[in-house]
Amino acid sequence: MSYLSLVKPLSHLREEQEHPDEVVIESVGISFQRGAISELFGKASSGKTGLMLALFAQLTAAGEICAVVDGVGGFDPSTAAQAGVELANLLWVRCGGDVENAFLSADLLVQAKGFGAIWLNLSGLSMQKLRLVPRTYWYRYRTRIKETPTIFAVTSTETLAGSASHRSLEMSCEKAVWSGAGSFKLLRDLHLKIASRKHYYEPPIHAKAEFDHTEN
Repeated sequence: MSYLSLVKPLSHLREEQEHPDEVVIESVGISFQRGAISELFGKASSGKTGLMLALFAQLTAAGEICAVVDGVGGFDPSTAAQAGVELANLLWVRCGGDVENAFLSADLLVQAKGFGAIWLNLSGLSMQKLRLVPRTYWYRYRTRIKETPTIFAVTSTETLAGSASHRSLEMSCEKAVWSGAGSFKLLRDLHLKIASRKHYYEPPIHAKAEFDHTEN
């Protein structure tokens, strides 16, 4: 006797109940949709990495396994650990600046399933080469993560995923507030702006960081 395809196993239903459809980063009021592609793009120091580390910290702390496909070595485990990411629950794929390896690695990860989030970090890679990547890759990622608990996030300097993405956010740094005098200063406040394709959005809480900075 065959079963109706609409009837899901009890184990599947329990798994879906464990994962809400969206993961909200309370500090900035941004949510990430599971089973969809979210795209974050902008220049360096615009907050893309910080937002992704906040997402990974929240997911890995809850016991979810996440993966980062590191295009050009921009991922720093020490910084991630300081941000609260549980490195024991993180898979780090280093691509050494190879665009093809980055996309093939992401493809294998979405086929493997079971990840809470997959971060394809393309920042720093040649935009000329990235524009040559067939659009079919993005739609293939979207199809394979659909109806799964996986968040697929892409970071780059320019928009790439197009209509395949569920959300496309442009990030920029509006103002940096420094304290101290002389050669060494502390970054006290970083004011970021996030703009979607449909409307402008500004986070209600400013991102803050402190580190030594030497002026040239």
